[in-house]
Amino acid sequence: MTNEGKEIIQATALLERAATLFDRFGDYIPLTIAFLNHWPTEIKFYPEFVVGNAWKVFLSLGLYQLAAFALRRAVKLATAELAP
Repeated sequence: MTNEGKEIIQATALLERAATLFDRFGDYIPLTIAFLNHWPTEIKFYPEFVVGNAWKVFLSLGLYQLAAFALRRAVKLATAELAP
């Protein structure tokens, strides 16, 4: 195996580790940002939910979960291409 092939495998392994960590702890990022910005994180009634900033927390949670899914798929496709 060439040096370039080893570097690609190492980069893919690093991406896989980062994707695993993001998948495990990615949901805490929007909650931490919400806590630091004093956004309401409790569930509210619909009128308060729409007027307040609570919807941003739930939207960002969904976006981070989609990003984690995309990272998992990217790692799966990258490792499938490298397999002999």
